[in-house]
Amino acid sequence: MRKEKPSLAVSGSLKQTLIKTASTVALTVLLIALLRELLRILPWLDQVTGLHAGASILQTLAAGGVTQQQQMIAAGLMLLCFLVAVVLVRVGEKVFTRS
Repeated sequence: MRKEKPSLAVSGSLKQTLIKTASTVALTVLLIALLRELLRILPWLDQVTGLHAGASILQTLAAGGVTQQQQMIAAGLMLLCFLVAVVLVRVGEKVFTRS
């Protein structure tokens, strides 16, 4: 029996999958980092604008100090960042395939 070489389409597909996976993970990490920075500047933003929207957001995210609720909120925000990253990668894929 002869061993057949894998077709270029299969290896190209694997390469694309690896690139998309790495891009999704990198974008997810970047979005989480940006979210953390945004949450960090909310008190300053409240001070500058005179509004209390940032304090309200932080109070909601604190979930009254209940650890389980805080963990659920954090997991939900991470999932949201992941979903946004998936959408961005798909849009980017469509843009690059048209070029």
